[in-house]
Amino acid sequence: MRRGRTLLIAVAVLALGAGVVALVARDRPQGTGKPGPATAAPAKDCEPTRGQPSQGTGAIAADAPSRTRLGPGVEVERTAETVAAGRGGRRLVVSGSVYAAGCTTPLVGASLEVWQTNADGEYGPGHGTDDGRCCYLAAALRTDARGRYQLETVMPGHYKGEERPPPAHIHFEVRHPDAAGLLTELLFAGDPWLGGDAPGEIVRPTELAGSDPPALHARFDIVLQPG
Repeated sequence: MRRGRTLLIAVAVLALGAGVVALVARDRPQGTGKPGPATAAPAKDCEPTRGQPSQGTGAIAADAPSRTRLGPGVEVERTAETVAAGRGGRRLVVSGSVYAAGCTTPLVGASLEVWQTNADGEYGPGHGTDDGRCCYLAAALRTDARGRYQLETVMPGHYKGEERPPPAHIHFEVRHPDAAGLLTELLFAGDPWLGGDAPGEIVRPTELAGSDPPALHARFDIVLQPG
């Protein structure tokens, strides 16, 4: 996030890996839609994914799943109420691969920590106050034997209560022993608050074929720089 980033990153990144692996392993993606193959190579003119150096600890279990659904974690206990707080809105499936520099070598076992606002623009209970807690929607993953990952979530909302919020986004912190860690954001084309200084990568979601209820799919390949 561009505004108010320091507190949320410090909370979410440092605690995310250890706090949500158990929840995501038992909350698998639902639905009949299947995204396109995640093994297709990036464009020939691909460049390292935009972002900043990673800031967290990277403490993610070695057996973290490569496919999962975002849900309560970090400082937010998993209850019926907190699960429901993250389920409203348009369903979104994000899939892709993590590559080494050069865009041809998939990185097996790369760790991904992911967190976002819910459809109402809230990270968690008390959003926007000194007692705010993160997150209604978070997950920890590792890429599979072909460098792929997939997550199910909802389209994030703009920050609740802000007159001029940053564009809607999903946070990704990505690491691999053979590359430099990356903190970046997935943003969405057509967002009314999207400017020319986006702190991450912009994608245009498409309809997810065969999904019921109708859902969106976003392809997000991540290219890490040399370590």
